[in-house]
Formats: sequence, structure tokens, C-alpha cells
Amino acid sequence: MESNTTFNNGSVFSGSGIDRVSGKGFGSGRVIGMLAAVGAVLLGVCVGLVGVRKAYDKAEKDYAANNYSTVTTQADGTIKVSGIANGEPYEYVEDGRILPGVKVAGIDLGGMNYDQAREALINDIADRVSGINICATVENRTLVLTSTDFNISCAQDVNELIYQALRVGRGEDKDYYSVYKDRQRIAEEGVDVGDYDLVMDVDSMRGIVEDISHVVDKAPVEPYITLLNRLGGGKPGVGVGGDASDIFTTRTVKAPDGTTMAEIQFHEGKNGYVLDQEDMLNKIVSAFNSGSYKAELELALQETEPEHTAQELADSIEEISRFSTRFASSSDYRARNVQKAAGLLHCMIMSPGVEYSYNETLGPRYESDGWLPAPGIAGGKEYIDSPGGGICQVSSTLYNSLLKLGPEIQIVRRSHHSIPGSYIDMGLDATVSYGGPDLVWKVNGDTPMLLFSYADMSHRTVYEIIYGVPNPEGFTYRIWSETVETIDPPEPLHIEEPMWPRGYSKMVITARTGYNVNVYRQKYDADGNAVGEPEVLYMDRYAAVRGELHVGTGSPSLPIPQG
Repeated sequence: MESNTTFNNGSVFSGSGIDRVSGKGFGSGRVIGMLAAVGAVLLGVCVGLVGVRKAYDKAEKDYAANNYSTVTTQADGTIKVSGIANGEPYEYVEDGRILPGVKVAGIDLGGMNYDQAREALINDIADRVSGINICATVENRTLVLTSTDFNISCAQDVNELIYQALRVGRGEDKDYYSVYKDRQRIAEEGVDVGDYDLVMDVDSMRGIVEDISHVVDKAPVEPYITLLNRLGGGKPGVGVGGDASDIFTTRTVKAPDGTTMAEIQFHEGKNGYVLDQEDMLNKIVSAFNSGSYKAELELALQETEPEHTAQELADSIEEISRFSTRFASSSDYRARNVQKAAGLLHCMIMSPGVEYSYNETLGPRYESDGWLPAPGIAGGKEYIDSPGGGICQVSSTLYNSLLKLGPEIQIVRRSHHSIPGSYIDMGLDATVSYGGPDLVWKVNGDTPMLLFSYADMSHRTVYEIIYGVPNPEGFTYRIWSETVETIDPPEPLHIEEPMWPRGYSKMVITARTGYNVNVYRQKYDADGNAVGEPEVLYMDRYAAVRGELHVGTGSPSLPIPQG
């Protein structure tokens, strides 16, 4: 019987006369022959299938013997996987830890659990930031920036990096042997999940840079004025001039009698500088982001110039007020007190917003300090000699010079005398007494004023002259007073003096008329035209003084009192 299993073109049916199959039919002999041939072929096929099945069963048994695995849960909760794959035995333990060879940011985390890995990464971050020591040098001053200045954080979530490390070699649908081979490869070749980037808080650093600039910045020095006293006898430390090296120009101030009173010295300003904050911030950020944690930075400074020049300052200053009073009838002692008081006021630079006190400027009035006894008002009713008598004339003269400046000067405190003076109109005086009434004033404008005070001993006249920046609109002011009411004193009080001889009497306190006085101020424009109506500044009330007539009632033989 023929058992040919080759299925190629006509091999089984060769010589069978295909052309006769098309409708002519076969003869019975030929049909029987053909069936016999097909049966032989089928018998051969069945015999072959039995052989193949035996071979398959054998192969299956051989594969099972060389490919198996077992999974065992151990007492410590870990899982042991062991087996054979293609005859190769393998074994590994699944303990939930990061696989050997797995790294984060170059740090081998193999064998670590989550907590251990997190601690390792946090320690690494701490080590990195502890090395930050960026130095910035400016104007021979070095500023050191450490990790605490940068408010550092991580751009990546460290926890997520750890979770990624834990997933390496896990989580895919693989057979145990494939997992085993992956773990071998990871342990040999290593796998780095990725690095983390340290990020600085730029806004926080910007605040630090601003704070540094406050220390580093040096404001330009505007042109300024010093005064040199040419009269002598001034207050110690006042009117001593300034640094001659930066004097741009000087101006001589002369008294009306031609005496050189002082020199105004105009000094050049000096440039300053400010820290270029954006440049510093950019350099710090660049050094940090590039990992240059030991960088040494040179910081840039921007030079700043004064707003004004010394020439502008000199051109802006001129005399803006002057007032004088005469002390021709004064005693020599009183005249000396006037001269001393004027000398102590001389060469004052009055800065804007600062309160100035006449009493504090002159200090206590004691004979030991050179103040001479001269008549001064006591008790509001009479004159008695006291050290410094007469200095109210200087304060009153100054007061009027200040009033002429209008709103540019604020009179903070002032009192009038109880007895009107002869050297100045009522309402325009300013009495002073150390520890008592005081004249206090301050400059309301934004530029300083210069006070020059001079007692002309030849002409017995005291001058208070003020220099400064004139009113930009050319306004000037005139001050005057007007008596609006006269108050007659009551009849003198008679007081008997038993220790005085009869027939002798003395008016101890002279009766004085009282007055109510208005003080006015009128504004004028640059052409001398009155602007608006006069302004009533205030009213002063001088009380009437009742006289006291002391009459002797004693024995005519008693001595007449002296003094």
C-alpha cells in the first residue's frame, strides 16, 4: 500500500485522467482501486498521529520536570519564590524593599524600605544644602549667603521618587523567572530613577537683597552750608566753619555798619551709590541653579548724583528777613547782656521741622557765666536787677524777624511782657526767663535758614538777620500792632510803713495803664502790592497795674530808707 503524505501538485492523483471527471464518470473497476488507495493513506495517517501524541506527552513531562516554581509565605511575612526554568534553577525573596541596584539621584537605595529611603534622601539634601556658602563682595564688604537664606525646596516630590524606586522590577505581568532575570539585570547594571532639583525661593531672596541694599547703599551728599563766625563770642561749636577741601564758594555777611559778621561756606556735594539689586539677584540665582554653591560674586554698584549743585545752592540763598531795635538808653551792664545774647544766637543754621528754643540756646543766666545784673521785670509789676537783664530785647527783635517770614516760620511758643517795653511796639515783644516763658520756633519750609545776630555797640542797635531761599512767588510780609482798648488802672493802694518816718512816702509800684492790642500781618506780592486783607494774628492783653504808695507812719526821728 502506498503512504505518500506529500501534498504537492497531482502527486496522489497522477494518471487518473482528470479530464474525465468533468461529467463522463468512472468505471467501477477504477472506483474500487481509488478507494483502496485512499484507505491505505488514512491508515498511515492514524499510525503517525499515535506517534506524535507519545512524543508530545514525553516532551510535556520533560518540560514540567525542568520548568516549575513554588511560592512560599515565610514566617517574617516575606514571600519566597523558587523554581527551575529550562533546567536553570532560580530563587528570590519578595520583601517589599527597594531592589538592589536601584538608585535615586545616584544614591543606592537597594534593600531599603520606604522610611529608610526617605531618610537617606533627606540626609543627602541636607548635605547638599549645607555646602551652600555663596559670597558676595561689594565695596570691600563681603556678604555670606548660606542655605538658610535661600528657603530651599525640591522641584520633585521626594516621596514620588521613592515610590518609583519601589516599583522598579515590580508591577508588570511577568512570570517568576522573567522577574528573577530582571532583578539580576537591575542588580548588575543598576537603574537610577532620577535626580531631584533643589529650588530656591526667589521672592524670599529678593527681600534679602533689598535688606542688603539698605546696608550697602550710600546716599549722595547734597551740597551743604557751614557758617564761619567772624565776630567771636559765639556759642561753643557754632559757627566754626567746615571741611575746607570741598568748599565751592563763600559769601561774606556784613552788618549794617560794615562789620564782617560771618562767612557762608557752600560745600560741594558728593556722589553716592546704590546696589544693583537685579544684578545681584540674577547672579545669586544663576550660581544656585548651576550648583556653584561656593561661588564668589562681585556685585555692581550704580553711582548716584546729588539732586543739586553747590552753585545752585549758592544762587538760591539770600537775605530774606531783618529786624532791629535800639538800646541807646540801656546801662552798660544791660548793653553787655544784649551783646552776649546776640553772640550766642549768631551763626545758627535752622533746619526744617526742628524746634529751636531761645532759653536752651542761651542756657541759664548766672553771673558766674558772664551775665551781668541789669533791670528786669519781676512779679509782673516792677523792675529789679537780675543776671541777664535786657536779653528780652534780643528775643523780641528775633521774634519780629521771624514774624516777617510769614507762614514759612511757625511760632511754637511765645509770651508777651507784663509791662510793655519802650524798645518795641506792644504786641510784638517776646519775654523769656530760664525755666519760665520761652520763645520757641521752627522752620515750616523744606530748606534751612541761617540766623545772624549782631549787637552794634557803637550805635546801640541789635540786629537779627535771616538768610534763606526767598519765597518762590516773591511774597513778603509786614507786621504791625494796633491798640484796640485802653484800660485805666485803679486808684493806688496806700500801705502804711511804721518803720518809716512820718512825712516820707514812696511809690513802690507805679500804676500802669492796661492795653488790648491786635497784631496784624499783611501779605505783599513781588511788586509791592497788598494781597488780600490784613490778617489778625492774635490779641495781646496787657493788664492794668495798680500802684502801691507806701507812707511812713513812724517817728519823725526814724531814718529815711535807702534804695
